[in-house]
Amino acid sequence: MKARFDAGTDVAMIGAWDAQRGAQPFTTAEFEQLSDSLEAEADAGHAFFLRTKADGGGPVDVYIDEPIPAELAERLTPLGDAFVLALPSGSLTVDGAEYYRPKKPDAATTARAVTVPAGDYALRCYAAKDEEAAATPRPERELEAILGKDDLRYYDRVTRGGCVVGLLLLLLLPALWPLVGLKIAFAVTAVIVVGYFSVRELVLRRNARFARLRETIRAFRLRYDEPVFVLELRRVPNRGGLPGNSV
Repeated sequence: MKARFDAGTDVAMIGAWDAQRGAQPFTTAEFEQLSDSLEAEADAGHAFFLRTKADGGGPVDVYIDEPIPAELAERLTPLGDAFVLALPSGSLTVDGAEYYRPKKPDAATTARAVTVPAGDYALRCYAAKDEEAAATPRPERELEAILGKDDLRYYDRVTRGGCVVGLLLLLLLPALWPLVGLKIAFAVTAVIVVGYFSVRELVLRRNARFARLRETIRAFRLRYDEPVFVLELRRVPNRGGLPGNSV
């Protein structure tokens, strides 16, 4: 079985998880130590996180209990070893880590989940060898023909603006570090950055124009683009010592 996800992130981290668990919000204490909480979830095998080089994303192909085609495998680089991923509800989600156990679960994220046999899986992660080529969408003129030049420029402007604000918020870390120490500065920065993108996402989903454009662009890229990352999931009868982890 093969599934394709359009996984975008504003916090430079893409994840895979059981949709049922992903809809259960972290506690207030867990949100205050969000980085540690995400790491603990990965270590326990509840989720797998891939730290990307930057915000953004693209198509992520997932092969469940079937091998990656040889012609595609030649264009991939393995990232790390095999890790365990628990899917007790049999519902798999791949998306930005900011959508994992958020304060306010989003039904749309759960709706994009794919049904798989419930159980534990050995997960292998791969990245496209030519990341720039894989991340490059089809010629922009094709999108212009579908959306129109004005709408495409509007979408790009709104998307870039949100990323710029997010990057500026990261400057809180070096600003707060001398005042309150690294641990508190990191926690405060993480909460503010994640909170900003959560609120921004709610606002954008109420923007009918942007929502329409995003859905059209996602459908276009899901159909045509090369995968940026590939996950291989193989069901295992028991964990057999497989660790949980992130890469």
